[in-house]
Formats: sequence, C-alpha cells, structure tokens
Amino acid sequence: MELIVKSLITALLVGVLGVVIWIQRDALIAEKARTDRAEQAISDKDDAIKSLTEAAKKNKVSLSKLQADREGIAATLTERERTIENLQHENAAIRSWADTPLPDAIAGMRDHAAITGADDYRQRMPASNTMQPTGGRAED
Repeated sequence: MELIVKSLITALLVGVLGVVIWIQRDALIAEKARTDRAEQAISDKDDAIKSLTEAAKKNKVSLSKLQADREGIAATLTERERTIENLQHENAAIRSWADTPLPDAIAGMRDHAAITGADDYRQRMPASNTMQPTGGRAED
C-alpha cells in the first residue's frame, strides 16, 4: 500500500510538474511573440527615421538650390530695374512713355491679390463675362 501511495504521489508530482512546464512553455511562447512584435516595431520606426532623414537631406539640397535660384532671379531683377531706370534717365521718349498712366482696366488688375491656383482663378472669373475669340462671338 505504501508503494502505491508513493507511486501516486510521484505520478501526481510528475503531473503537476508537467502542467507547470506546459504553463511556462505557453508563457515563453507568448513572451517570444511579444518580443518579436516589439523588435518589428523598432525596425519599422528605424526605417521611418531613415526615410525621414533622407527626405530631410533632399529637402535641404532642394532648398539650397531654390535659394540660389531666388538669389539669381533677384540679381537679374535688380539689374533689369537699373537698366530701365538708366533708360528712363537717358531717353525722353521712354521717360514720357513710363510716366503715362495706365488705362483704368489695366490699373485695376493690380488691385487684386495674386492668383494662387486654378480654383482661385475660376472663382474670380465672372460667369457672364466670358472672353470672346478675336474677330467674332463665341459659338455655343
């Protein structure tokens, strides 16, 4: 009888040990899956950081090019303004032309803010005042 009790206790201990091992195994598998997800998230964030860094470098280069272009355009504008000013000082015909006031329709164009896109342009166009082709009326 004592042998049977020892055998049952041993079997019970082996069973409990098996259940503990099985629970630990499930916990280990779950932890491994969580670790894998965390590593993937870190990898994704590293990739995003790398992409954003590359985009920032490209933007910096583009900004430098745009700045150089802007400076070139500003220099050309300044040069042309000086040329026009010199021509006005040197030539009476140009000076009188430059002093002539613009027609009201043309001068009124300067009163509006700059058009910033197709939608802005479309909103400013009157529906009833469409442009006619040269030499006749528009065909419907």
